[in-house]
Amino acid sequence: MSPNLRVALVQFQAKENFDRAVSEIRSAAAQGSHLVVLPEYHLTSWVPEDPSFAVACAASTRYLPQYQELARELNIHIVPGTIVEPVPVQPTDAATAPLKEHDVKANGPVTELHNKAYFIAATTGEILGTYQKKNLWHVERGVLTADKSTPHKAFNVPFPGSKDLVRVGLLICWDLAFPEALRQLVADGAKVVIIPAYWHIRKISPNILALNLDSEAVFLDSVTVARAYENTCAVAFCNAWGHSQVAMPVLGSLDRIGAEREGCIINEIDLEALEVAESHYRVREDIRGKEWHY
Repeated sequence: MSPNLRVALVQFQAKENFDRAVSEIRSAAAQGSHLVVLPEYHLTSWVPEDPSFAVACAASTRYLPQYQELARELNIHIVPGTIVEPVPVQPTDAATAPLKEHDVKANGPVTELHNKAYFIAATTGEILGTYQKKNLWHVERGVLTADKSTPHKAFNVPFPGSKDLVRVGLLICWDLAFPEALRQLVADGAKVVIIPAYWHIRKISPNILALNLDSEAVFLDSVTVARAYENTCAVAFCNAWGHSQVAMPVLGSLDRIGAEREGCIINEIDLEALEVAESHYRVREDIRGKEWHY
């Protein structure tokens, strides 16, 4: 029998709160979670108009090693939302390394900011997977640089009680709106897709709100479950502004946190249920078949 994966989604609004994140991770670990997911922009918020934003992004990169140490200490997998990393624009020997806070202060604004998600392994603290956001929301364009060239791959993750590795993929926020993004991961074998987000529920176009105050809630609840069904995979969506949830084929949304509330939910992903769904819908079988048309 396949084990259930205990996944904790921590929903809170970003206010440079590394200490809050650590507290929630410790709590999730104490409750037996195998994996904890934080929201997008959880260290810096999204304030690109603030002159100190680039400096704050550079400062936030120092927390990645601290999350790695926490994963080792607590024996829990961690997806620490996203970390926005300033990087050199010109190709140099150090071009792939994020700039530090003092570099940004000394050299002025950095043209490229990369919004990246990491999957940090329990026990070892090893980074098993990395993903730079590819589909930028409108207001992010011109501030962030999208990754347009790196192949989007899933990666193998060990979970307690499972003899087999579980294939996992990462997306970020607006990527959820594109079926192709998730399907590319599923074509590479992903059975669990993790999506940190900073998706506003209320702060949206007045024209949309005039038609439906609950538009974004409907969008998120519908699309998250649809992605799970159409790919026979689990989707763990953790959003700073609400409707964080784990969605499964057949079972739908296991639980969710309401709009503009803070909290943590812990759900169990039944890997056997994913296989039951696949045996009925055979989506993966078709994707991998010779007659796949796309």
